[in-house]
Amino acid sequence: MRQSPYEISTFQKISKYLWWVVIILRIIVSFILGYFYLLATGSQLNKKGGTFVEGIFDQVSYLPYLKNDEQSTFYQGILFRSCLHHYKADDNGVPLSDMCRVYTEDNQTYSVRIIEDVQWTDGVQVSVDDLFFTYDEIIRQNRRGIPSLNIWNTVNVALEDGKVKVSFPTATPDNVNFFTQYLLPKHMLGTATLDQYRTDFALAPVWNTCASILSQNKDINSLIFDLTKCDMTNFSYYQIKNYGSFEDFDATLQGEKKSIVDVYESPYTLESFTGKNVLTSKLLTIFFNTDSEKVKVRLRRSLGGLIFHNFYTGKYENYLKAYNGTFLNYFVSEGENVQEFINRVSLTDTSDVNQQDLKDSGAKELPESITINGVDRKFIFFLQKPETSRNLEIKFSNEFENIKITAPNGSVWTPKSYNKKDKKVSYKLTTNDNLTVGANQYQIQGTIKGKTYTIASIDVYVFETLSTQTAEENKRKLNVLYYSEPASIFAAQQLKMIFKEAGILENFVFEEVAHPEELEGKLLMGSYDLYIGSVDLGSKKDMLALFATEDSLLNPSKYRNPILSSLIKQYTKRPTQNIIGEINVVLAQDMPVVLLGTIYTPLQMKTAIAQEVFADGKDIYAEHWRWKIFTTYSIVHNVRIDPKNAFNWEHFKSFIQENIADDWQLLKKREKNAEESSAFEKLVQFEDLVSEPVEEKTRE
Repeated sequence: MRQSPYEISTFQKISKYLWWVVIILRIIVSFILGYFYLLATGSQLNKKGGTFVEGIFDQVSYLPYLKNDEQSTFYQGILFRSCLHHYKADDNGVPLSDMCRVYTEDNQTYSVRIIEDVQWTDGVQVSVDDLFFTYDEIIRQNRRGIPSLNIWNTVNVALEDGKVKVSFPTATPDNVNFFTQYLLPKHMLGTATLDQYRTDFALAPVWNTCASILSQNKDINSLIFDLTKCDMTNFSYYQIKNYGSFEDFDATLQGEKKSIVDVYESPYTLESFTGKNVLTSKLLTIFFNTDSEKVKVRLRRSLGGLIFHNFYTGKYENYLKAYNGTFLNYFVSEGENVQEFINRVSLTDTSDVNQQDLKDSGAKELPESITINGVDRKFIFFLQKPETSRNLEIKFSNEFENIKITAPNGSVWTPKSYNKKDKKVSYKLTTNDNLTVGANQYQIQGTIKGKTYTIASIDVYVFETLSTQTAEENKRKLNVLYYSEPASIFAAQQLKMIFKEAGILENFVFEEVAHPEELEGKLLMGSYDLYIGSVDLGSKKDMLALFATEDSLLNPSKYRNPILSSLIKQYTKRPTQNIIGEINVVLAQDMPVVLLGTIYTPLQMKTAIAQEVFADGKDIYAEHWRWKIFTTYSIVHNVRIDPKNAFNWEHFKSFIQENIADDWQLLKKREKNAEESSAFEKLVQFEDLVSEPVEEKTRE
C-alpha cells in the first residue's frame, strides 16, 4: 500500500531536522575539541591580574614587631623590607641579601651597611640612621616595651663609619637571622610612643616597598594590598578578609554558591576546597621531668626508646612529620625492663646525688689518673670516702707554663716542682680538707704565654659507702601532662596505646590542660612527670637550644648537665661529627626528651591552587606557603598557540587517544558494570521468589 504524500513529507522533514542537528552537534564538538587541543599543544603564560583572597579568623598586624606570628610577618613583608630576605635563602639555609650587605668572620660580630637605593613612601631616603634606629632603639633597647623583643637585650649595637656593628653574646650561625627583621623609619618614629605607633602611624604608615594599602570603606573587616606596581607577584591585589571565626565563615557560605576566599587555615575542609598539610616550626616533644623522683635515668631511657620505636603508627602523618634530625636520634633502649624500672623507687642515700643515677648518667669511679685534652673540659666522677687521703695524677695535652688547682674549700694549690715538658701533675685529695662527703668541684687553670686558660672543671661526688642495693617497688602512678591541641592530644592517645601494649598503662595518669595559664602554672610548679608539648624553635638549625636555659616554660625537662654544656660550646665554635656523636651519647644516657616530629598545620585551598602549589610533592613550611603562592601562582593566564605542535598529526592522535579513547573505554566499562549489576539484581530477585514458598512450607 502506497504512503500518502503527507506521510512522506513528514518523514523527510524529521530526517532533515535530525540531519541538521547532527551537523550542528558535530560542529560544536569539533570546535570544543579543537579549542582544548590548541590549549593542550600551546604554552600557558602567566599574566598579571586578579585578586587573591585569604580568609583569616584572628587579629593580625601589618606593622612590624606588634605581632610576630607567621601571618602578620608575611603581611608586614609586603610593605616593609629588611637587610636580609625573610623568605629567600641559599642551599645552606642562609638568608639572601635584600637591601644590605651583612658580613662576619666569626658568626658573632657582624658589620652591616645598606647597598640599595631605597626610599620611604614619603620620599625620604632609607639610611643607616634607620638601620641603627631599628636595631638599637626598637629592638635592643626595646623602648616601646614590646615583650617579644626582650630576648635581644644582650645584643650590642654600634654605629661606626656609616656601618652598623652588631655583636651577639655567643657565636652561632643562627645569629644571621636577626637581620631578617624589618626596618622602620626613624624620621617618623624617632619620638613616637607605642600607642602612637599603634594608632597614628597605623592610620598613616610610611613603608619602603612597591606595594600600597588600598583605601576602601565598604568592608571594614578586609585589608587590601595594591600590588599593581610590584614585579615579584602576578597578583594585582592581595586581600585579607577577617571572618572572626571559622563558624562565621562557614555560615556565610550557606547562602552563597561560591566563596571569594582562595585559602584559609583550618582543620575543616569545605566544599570546593582541598586540604593540605604544611610544616610549622614547632617540634612535638615529650619532656621527662628530670627533677621528678619517679622518672629516674633508667626509666627515662627505657620509656624514651619504647615511645620512639613504637610511636609512628596509625594516622600520625595527619599531625606531624617524623623527626629524623641529627641530634637526639640515638637510643640505648627499646623499652626493655620498662615494667621493672617503673616499679622502682629512688635509692636511699644521705647525699643530694644518687649513686645509681650518677652511674646511669655515664659517671665513672674516680681513677688513679686522668688525661685532659684541650681546654674548657668537664668531668664527673664519684668515689667512696678515703680513710685519709689519695693522689690523683692529671695529664695535659698542652705545655702549660703554670698550673693552678682551686679546691671546693677555696684553697689554691700550685705545684712547686712543675716541668711543662712533662705535662702532668699529681694532686693530693685529703679527707675532710679539700675532699668532703657530697659534691666537690675542682677548677684547673693553666697559663700559656701569659694568658690564663680554664683547663677543666672536675666534679667528684663522695659517698660514705658505694651502695649495691636495688630499689624497692614503687606503686605510685606517673603523671602525663599535655595541652589541649590536636597534635598533643594525638600523642597522648599514642602513648596510651604504647603503654597498654607494654602492660604499663595502669601506672600512668593522663591530665589534659585546656587553658594556657593553668599549663604555665603546672610547668612552673613541676606538677608532672612527663609533659607532651610543642617547642617553637623558629629558624634554629638544631635542637640544642632546648638545653640552653633552665626556664621551665622553655625547657620543661629541667635538664642540666655541665658535660653537655661544654660540648655545646665546642659545637657552636666548630661543629664536627665527633662532637655531635658525643652529644648524642650524653643525651641518650640521660634521655631528658624525646623528639617526635615537626607539627603540621592544616591548610585549605581552592583545588586548582592546591594542585599547582603542591605539584612537586615537597613539604612546604607554614611561614613559606604564602610567599610561594605570592611569587609563583597566577590567577590570570594567556595561551600561546604553537603552530608546529598544533598541526602535528602525531600530537593530534595522541590527544584523541588520551582524551577520547580513554573516556570511551570508561563508558563501555560502566555499561558492562551496569549490565552485570542488573543481572545480579535479577538473580537476587529470582532467588527470593524461589525461597519464599520453601520458608512458608517449613513453617507449616
